[in-house]
Amino acid sequence: MKTNALFALDTWFYNSLGSYNLEAKCEMLAELGYDGINLTLWSDESWADVARIPAIKQRFGIDVTGVYASVSGPDDAVGVRRVSELLETMEGCTLLDLAILGSPEAHTNSDPRGDAAVERMLKGLLAIAERRGITLSLYHHIGCWMETLDDAMRLCLAVNHPNLKITFSSHHWYLTDGKHPERTLERISPYLSGANFCGSRRVPSDNGTDATIELLDDGEQDNFYLLSLLQKAGFTGPIGVQGFSMGGDVYSKLRRSIAAYEDIQRRLKQHPEWADFRNDPIPSAREDV
Repeated sequence: MKTNALFALDTWFYNSLGSYNLEAKCEMLAELGYDGINLTLWSDESWADVARIPAIKQRFGIDVTGVYASVSGPDDAVGVRRVSELLETMEGCTLLDLAILGSPEAHTNSDPRGDAAVERMLKGLLAIAERRGITLSLYHHIGCWMETLDDAMRLCLAVNHPNLKITFSSHHWYLTDGKHPERTLERISPYLSGANFCGSRRVPSDNGTDATIELLDDGEQDNFYLLSLLQKAGFTGPIGVQGFSMGGDVYSKLRRSIAAYEDIQRRLKQHPEWADFRNDPIPSAREDV
């Protein structure tokens, strides 16, 4: 039923009590039928797991579809050097998602005055990425300088490098925009390397933002429609499910998420006309309907 590789971000496996080890993460996802896992590098332990990537496919039968890292900004010498070394040495994975938290000339998030320094940093990283056959994908993230898809798109157009792409995160898009996804996805589709989804609703949440991260078929965000737009755009790359701060029984929630994803794909195949939205405004409770 799956037309795109389906992965889970390993953010699912961290909670207030601790985290699952890499073997448990991979075994659960393989048993449930996921195609891959995306690794998040946010601790010394997770960075050490990079050396274990080449063995994951053979041992567990799933791919490492991407690795996520961040830099504080182009003036973060230690962070930029660490990402450079990652690009030089990473084996068994050809996608690096990169979040850029700040830029020295920027006064606010999304401030274009920060572009020039970031562009220079990206060109240096891309020289390594091109040589190693790795895609460097800009990961827009709430609360960071590169906060929106428009920020990532602006950088892609300015740098103009075939190895520089964009990752779509429904949660961060929902927080920073959340409107007219058809225009957004049509605009970024030539640069899209991957996408991840979760259910979401606009209320203060435990994940530190003003929108929740929920299972794929929960919340007010219409993932059926969003996934239909990716299909219409001809996107064939990997699609992921996000589980940051979800907690609870991760296995059962991942099982429900893959079932929800496969059901969406079934409906899109059998009833593509259901995704022909009219974009009418929501009627007021006082109007006759």
